[in-house]
Amino acid sequence: MSAAESPPPVYTVYFEDYLRPKKHQKQAHLQQFRRPVGKISAVTRSLKRLKILRWHSRIIQRFQQLPLPRFLGFLRARKDDGLCKRKTGFEIYCEMASIHGFHVFVGAETWQRIFWWLLICTAVILSNVIFLTAPKKGPTIYYIDSMMKPSSEIPFPAVTICSLNAISKEKLQKRAKELKVSEETLKNGAMEELSQTSLTWLSLLEDLAPPICEQIQSCNWENGLDSCLGDLKPLWTSDNRLCCSFNHQQLRYTSQLGVSLVLDPRKDDYASSRIASVGFEVLIHESQTVTDAATVRILIPSGSDTHLMVRPFSTRFTSNLAALPIEQRRCFLPDERRLWFYSTYSLGNCLSECRSRKILRSCGCVPPHDPGESQWPICDFKQEPCVRAYDDISEQITSVESNCTCLPPCKFHRYQFQSDVSPIQGSNSTNEVRLQVYYDLAISEEQLLVVYETWLAFIGTFGGVNGLFMGCSFVSVFELIFFTCVRPTCNWLTRQQILWRRRRKQAKVGLAH
Repeated sequence: MSAAESPPPVYTVYFEDYLRPKKHQKQAHLQQFRRPVGKISAVTRSLKRLKILRWHSRIIQRFQQLPLPRFLGFLRARKDDGLCKRKTGFEIYCEMASIHGFHVFVGAETWQRIFWWLLICTAVILSNVIFLTAPKKGPTIYYIDSMMKPSSEIPFPAVTICSLNAISKEKLQKRAKELKVSEETLKNGAMEELSQTSLTWLSLLEDLAPPICEQIQSCNWENGLDSCLGDLKPLWTSDNRLCCSFNHQQLRYTSQLGVSLVLDPRKDDYASSRIASVGFEVLIHESQTVTDAATVRILIPSGSDTHLMVRPFSTRFTSNLAALPIEQRRCFLPDERRLWFYSTYSLGNCLSECRSRKILRSCGCVPPHDPGESQWPICDFKQEPCVRAYDDISEQITSVESNCTCLPPCKFHRYQFQSDVSPIQGSNSTNEVRLQVYYDLAISEEQLLVVYETWLAFIGTFGGVNGLFMGCSFVSVFELIFFTCVRPTCNWLTRQQILWRRRRKQAKVGLAH
């Protein structure tokens, strides 16, 4: 045989080496949940001497032997390695779940499973309690919507001026001569002597009240040339004082100029002053509401130049607030509650009407200048002691609120002010009071009343509370849906398909035979 006809080379392949894995360290071992036996520390030796470890092991063994209900059978530890016995769907879910603590249910001891099960149940209960009770405590919430709302878009408040003098000295002397009674009788309101005359409680108040509107010498709106004295209106308060109000029941807007007033205190006409001083009391309130004890006010002494720098605040609401019942939102929407005397609803107007009804029910009459219908009788001196029981405004508010269903409106304006009072320099300084009321800033704060429990707040609350206690998220919800609905459905369909193929195959074999 020549060299060209030599036999082909033979290559030997060892299948044992071919099938052997390249890296032996990649072989995965079963997970060991028990701690490996190692060196015994000094603390462990001392515990063994005290027989604490023996008692601990005995307690665990007895705890593991306790009978568990059938629905808690998954808490008992498995006696296999998880490969010889088929895993349940719950165990597969626990291995893959992202919720804290669920992985402990696979491969752990029985007491560990029970311990984590109690922790998870406690976390679920606490999260549900917080989640369900939070909206009930505060279904609505206020927050600042804007700090740059122009003040010119908010109506200017009403400026009500009341004299510290309760009784005009000139009118008191004149009326005492006409009725032929002493001035002290009229001043103190002696019922026994006044009841013998033709004088009524209403006429007595009107006859002795000082002419407060006549004491305002000048009035200028926004530093204009035209006088605003014609816009001043007399106003009786709930404590039977005659005051003079600017911008009452009107709607005016201004930037930062406001109103300027010059007042004459008329010290010679003082017959009964409320305090030992001469001057005025100025009240700032909404133009469509009556004054009450909660109205912000300031005392201005005679001979002073006073600047009231008003800061307005507006409150509005969102459209979804109407979906809440009145018991939860605790306010009335516009045109939701109408009053029978006042044209505009406010908390003060509602309480004033309710007070009149309560006095009518108790005394059979209404006080002078209080809201009432034409057929309602007006109280006289005989009913004055009965009406005195309702003169404390602060007590009226607390007692009326519970019986009259008077709630604040959802949309309203409130006013705060800072004062700057300085003495007037000059010869006639003590006989004059200068008052200027204007907005402090060209911008104001606007608050928004919103519903606390919306769909976005629901997602935020659910994610925050459950994430805090259990570490839940959208992924956890999808996992739960997948393992409780999708996976069992797919397994059932797969089994049905396998059974259908078997039946079809058996039917073909039967036909062949």
